[in-house]
Amino acid sequence: LDSESCQLASLINFFVISTYVHLFCLSRAALPFGLMRRELACEGYPIELRCPGSDVIMIETANYGRTDDKICDADPFQMENVQCYLPDSYKIMSQRCNNRTQCVVVAGSDAFPDPCPGTYKYLEIQYECVPYIFVCPGTLQKVLESTSTHESEHQSGAWCKDPLQAGDRIYFMPWIPYRTDTLTEYASWDDYVAGRPTTTYRLPNRVDGTGFVIYDGAVFYNKERTRNIVKYDLRTRIKSGEAIIGNANYHDTSPYRWGGKTDIDLAVDENGLWVIYATEANNGRLVVSQLNPYTLRFEGTWETGYDKRSASNAFMVCGVLYVVRSVYEDDDSELTGNRIDYAYNTNLNREEPISIAFSNPYQFVSSVDYNPRDNQLYVWNNYFVVRYSLEFGPPDPSTGPVTMTPITTTTSTRPTTVTTTTAIVSTKKFPTRLTTHAFGEINKMAPDPRMITAIMPITKKPLLPSPRGSPEQFCEAKEVRKVQWPATQQGMLVDRPCPKGTKGIASFQCLPLEGVWNPRGPDFSNCTSPWVNQVAQKIKSGENAANIANELARHTRGQIYAGDVSSSVKLLEQLLDILDAQLQALRPSEKESAGRSYNKAVVETVDNLLKQNALEAWKDMNSTEQVHTATMLLDILEEGAFLLADNLKEPARIIVSKQNVVLEVTVLNTEGQVQELMFPQDYPTESAIQLSSNTIKQNSRNGVVKVVFILYNNLGVFLSTENATVKMAVDPGAGVPSIVVNSQIIAASINKESSRVFLTDPVIFTLSHLEVRN
Repeated sequence: LDSESCQLASLINFFVISTYVHLFCLSRAALPFGLMRRELACEGYPIELRCPGSDVIMIETANYGRTDDKICDADPFQMENVQCYLPDSYKIMSQRCNNRTQCVVVAGSDAFPDPCPGTYKYLEIQYECVPYIFVCPGTLQKVLESTSTHESEHQSGAWCKDPLQAGDRIYFMPWIPYRTDTLTEYASWDDYVAGRPTTTYRLPNRVDGTGFVIYDGAVFYNKERTRNIVKYDLRTRIKSGEAIIGNANYHDTSPYRWGGKTDIDLAVDENGLWVIYATEANNGRLVVSQLNPYTLRFEGTWETGYDKRSASNAFMVCGVLYVVRSVYEDDDSELTGNRIDYAYNTNLNREEPISIAFSNPYQFVSSVDYNPRDNQLYVWNNYFVVRYSLEFGPPDPSTGPVTMTPITTTTSTRPTTVTTTTAIVSTKKFPTRLTTHAFGEINKMAPDPRMITAIMPITKKPLLPSPRGSPEQFCEAKEVRKVQWPATQQGMLVDRPCPKGTKGIASFQCLPLEGVWNPRGPDFSNCTSPWVNQVAQKIKSGENAANIANELARHTRGQIYAGDVSSSVKLLEQLLDILDAQLQALRPSEKESAGRSYNKAVVETVDNLLKQNALEAWKDMNSTEQVHTATMLLDILEEGAFLLADNLKEPARIIVSKQNVVLEVTVLNTEGQVQELMFPQDYPTESAIQLSSNTIKQNSRNGVVKVVFILYNNLGVFLSTENATVKMAVDPGAGVPSIVVNSQIIAASINKESSRVFLTDPVIFTLSHLEVRN
């Protein structure tokens, strides 16, 4: 490659146009992320939290006290103390409101200890509405009689429900050797019995085994003849991620007892998504890893002592691995029995004795999956699909030694390599804080003896214990960004009110080993301007989407804070749904005008968020929030552009150009002569992409093709390259990343519904390096 630019021509069998290119291609996951809601009540008054439909409340932050002298007016002496903070506000509100559709709490002494007598206080809450927060039902004690049974045409397979969806939809995937590539969806059990499928999904790869699961609108499965886990989005019908399980045995090396290429199994429980497999390093015994369903990163790995080939199947409940051992038709003896005969508790890092009878009337168990929403087992057994209820009791297996999430350092070993770059998102949909474990090592955890008190004016959270025998060190008190940060013990995370003029809680980390403040500075991700809530209320009331987008563009022209950036992107995501609904109610002549107005305002908003004076706000976010917000922004702008394209009459070419964003929407009639497309044409940049006329014609739909191009400045620095498949020759000990995004971002998409675009002509794109010496 030239040191100042690179020019590439794609000559492979297919080229994924709907992806973002910056020296390598970024794939983008569909991200479940709700709008943060804020409520405030003065002392003595009630605060009401409410979620629409069947969604439930999940408290994000809470404070009963006073951190601002402009809120809830009272006598001056009652407003002087703006350092009044009850550290257990979050715990109290979570206990009262989490997992409920609505909740009313009076801000006062009946609900909260008094953190600062004499001060007139208020209760400030930030919360999200989420599909469900799972509560551990207890320790598994008994498998009850079946609640549903139906005969299938296939001897082996798997079936399940999505635990994060409240409906009755169920999914089936029969196992057909070397031909398993279709997932079938039914609206309900009755529809399945009647043979009325809702839809079928042809997966981009064939599947090994029966270990697939559905989680939050995506199917996860083991790609045939590989140790890869593929994530396929059911809404977009696009593969949105792929991860490699390092060292995992695969393709009949360590299957379950019945065979079926079941080396790699997936499971879901109250804590999220899990992978169950075996490794040679563990002598073919079971290994279980927790997988983040949105980033496809492993968040913990535990090795067990149970031989995987001896297991009939396995499933997870409340972070406990349960292993089923059952009799098969061709067994010489039934001495093996039909039991759940092994358990490994990942919460306590230990094996646990267990022996629970497991019903096996058909003697060929090929899959067992647990659903944390209805607490039932979904089993496929010798041509029969069966559902079993379970009985639980004390103790709660998730209780025991608990610690805050430790900081991951460069010494931690990751068990996987992820082959596509996906967005990092919040995992707060999980009910418990996840503890990250290094591969081959289980962190020792200590109990939290604190009771609910009102004696701490500042929240300090332990992150990692000090090295044994080393003297305790403190980070010195200092002022950063007009916030006073007190002297803090190493390994602690301290929370403080956000700077004046913003709402929320900021945090600063005293590093656990060095005893110095995190050089990245404080995390202001939750600090937002008052206008964020005003715009959110207008969205909630269903006002005109284009008007709200224009208002958002006006607000983001001024000074913005870290929380304003992420909140603006989430607000834009919600506006997309409103715009879509509003366009359907308009006359054809009005749809184009509304779509143009909306996209113009969105481009201006994004341009404001990427201006030089706004980049400091990005840097005030933690890295996870940066990547999530940047990736989400890419998706939102493209989706809005296609809403406009769907309402344009061909031929049409719409260009909205700003300093940091260029958007082009083209709709062409391909019946006649078609010219090649070059982007951008009227913008001063060396970066460009070119689609041939043959490519455009090949991908037309009913004689029409819709193409969206977008170019971004200043965004690449906030996109992750950690999981990129391209690696450069860099000394591992140098302490620098092997890849950086060193160019503008160019996005090109043809026909939104396409998951893959097959080409006979090359796609040529040029990316100019921003830093020539990099």
